[in-house]
Amino acid sequence: MDQVLGEQLLGGGIEDGTRHDVKQLLQSTKTIGLYFSASWCGPCKSFTPLLKAVYEAKKEADEGFEIIFCSRDKTQKEFDEYFGMMPWKAIPFADAKRLGDAIQTKLKVKVERIPTLLLVDPKLGILIEKDGRGRILDYQRELAVRGDSRQITAHPAVAKLSQGLPITVFFLNEVNGVDQRTCSLRFELTNKPKKQGTLRWAAVDRKKDGSQADISGSMNLCDIDGISLGKAGLILKAPGGGGVTSSQCFSISCGSSTLAAAIVGSESSRTVLDAIQHILSCSKDRLSRDKKVASNGSVKDPVIGFRVVRWTPELEEMERKRKELARGPPKVDPKDLMDCKEVKQLKKGMNIMVYSLDEMNIAKASKMCLLYDPKIGRLGTFIWCDRRKKRKPPKSAGRLEIDTLACISLKKQTRILQTAAATMAEAEACISLIGPESQVSIEMEDGELDVEVVVAALQHILSVSKDKKLLKKTEGHGKFEKVSHEVFKLEEILAAKMKGEDEEGEATNGQQVNVDLNWTTPLGFDGGVVAGGG
Repeated sequence: MDQVLGEQLLGGGIEDGTRHDVKQLLQSTKTIGLYFSASWCGPCKSFTPLLKAVYEAKKEADEGFEIIFCSRDKTQKEFDEYFGMMPWKAIPFADAKRLGDAIQTKLKVKVERIPTLLLVDPKLGILIEKDGRGRILDYQRELAVRGDSRQITAHPAVAKLSQGLPITVFFLNEVNGVDQRTCSLRFELTNKPKKQGTLRWAAVDRKKDGSQADISGSMNLCDIDGISLGKAGLILKAPGGGGVTSSQCFSISCGSSTLAAAIVGSESSRTVLDAIQHILSCSKDRLSRDKKVASNGSVKDPVIGFRVVRWTPELEEMERKRKELARGPPKVDPKDLMDCKEVKQLKKGMNIMVYSLDEMNIAKASKMCLLYDPKIGRLGTFIWCDRRKKRKPPKSAGRLEIDTLACISLKKQTRILQTAAATMAEAEACISLIGPESQVSIEMEDGELDVEVVVAALQHILSVSKDKKLLKKTEGHGKFEKVSHEVFKLEEILAAKMKGEDEEGEATNGQQVNVDLNWTTPLGFDGGVVAGGG
């Protein structure tokens, strides 16, 4: 790696002024993070403090981790100001563009957007992880769960909320009219286990506004149900809640109570959302977008609702399995693949008609045999060839590795099966095996029962794989019904379930918790937390 990093690196921020020999640095380092970033990039400025908190923790643990800043700034001044906030090393600004391009060529990777963090083995000079940013965020959650509070307060939005944000709290008075008070909203971190901190708000100056009502209140983040942005709820839509823009308004739900407020000043409600989202993520909880509706009939000012999804032991187990699958596909014993009568039948060979297009793009049909060979590829391979050569298929025979299979379409769903050459084909006996770069469109000569044999055989093979699943999908009705079986990676299925979705992207079991956007308040309300919720 020293050939593409130059001879010396800047160290400890631009104010340090020291320079480090690249070869000596690489010898004492186990993992290098090449950080492509710039001061003019908003996401970069949000991620850099998070990366800094993880970097400091790794340095304290002496894990042999180092970061090298590859600047994408436009001027030396921008570089100096931005690097001045960083505790790691950097390629000098004059060489950053040239060496940054050389690094991408060396690692055979292209940095298409920033921030990007490439994790590299400095001794072997190979790329370990392209999505280093994701790895850092995962590690940050682990550190936060262990009690490292820096990982929570490092986020810029959390830092602002910890200092206090001026807000206007809206509430109902004794005659059910909407009043408003200027308050300060502050986040307080707690050292108690399994607690995520507290949001507190109180009037800035009770004597100045002349009101005797105590509107102070608090919410434990471990108890909140959701947050909505925009003029959600009757109070924020009421005349008394006017004078604020939709982008300033937010409401936080906690059981039967809701805080309705608006940010005062240059900040937006997004600051509160980003802070809460980061705090929750450090405990592995998260916010999931639930609804998006128009506010006051205007699509320009939508109300967006987010519900809190809590981390559970079931999700912990799913995450463990997902990470295990992410390391690579598990090994498969060919004997297990053959432990199925349909697979054994397919191995002997099944008579089929293969429909294809010739050099003149004219469809033709050929009598062939469909075979399964468990010894080629991790999950075996489909082979189709002349029936007379099925005992020893030639190299020119058609092949499709099951590990690359993407979908099985039943009936005449593909263009080739809908051509004149397949006019006489029985639709119920037609099937298409579709891979990433090729497909075969066939008709099972012995009818629909043979189609069931192929589908059953594939279901068994994919179940043995332990990392794939065959799921049935239907579209339309009656004679217009389209039936297919799609191959999903189990890693993707687990990730979807962890997000509260099933394999087709819908809410798990249809039980999605809605964030109430139209909560109201009964008469006799007393206090700063608005009672209500549906």
